[in-house]
Parts: sequence; C-alpha cells; structure tokens
Amino acid sequence: MSQYKFAEVPSNDTVASVVTLLVCAWFTAAGGAMLAEPSVEQQVRAAHRTPVVTVRQVAVMQEQQPAVRETMTVVASRGAQRVS
Repeated sequence: MSQYKFAEVPSNDTVASVVTLLVCAWFTAAGGAMLAEPSVEQQVRAAHRTPVVTVRQVAVMQEQQPAVRETMTVVASRGAQRVS
C-alpha cells in the first residue's frame, strides 16, 4: 500500500499574520473611504437634492414649535358599595 501524505497545515504564526494583514487592509480601506467622503456642506452645495438636515437645524425647528400643554380631567362617580 502507498503511504498517504497530508498537506502541510499552516502554523499559528502564519494564521496570525494573515489575520493581521486582513484587519490592517480593512481599516486602511475604511479610513480611505471616510477621508474620500464629502462633508455635509459639500453634498448640499454640489447638487439640488433633498437637503440634509443637521442636528443644529433640528434644534432650531424644535425651538420654534410652541410648547404644548394638555390637561386631562377624569370625572367619575363613586358607588355606594365598598369593596372590603
């Protein structure tokens, strides 16, 4: 019978360096995407799209709305029978 030989299993160092390389590549791509993305002001100026609402604009809109005060009055009659 012939001897079957298994393929060489990668060592822990190889696996660790491949994982480190993939994580570094991921963070490099994410950082590049964040740097390449235009700011909100540039996006609004660039095209006549739906305007982007910023947190400052939402705060101003909330200040312009009047305060609403609602009062609820509940009226009920109490029966003569008591629960003991």
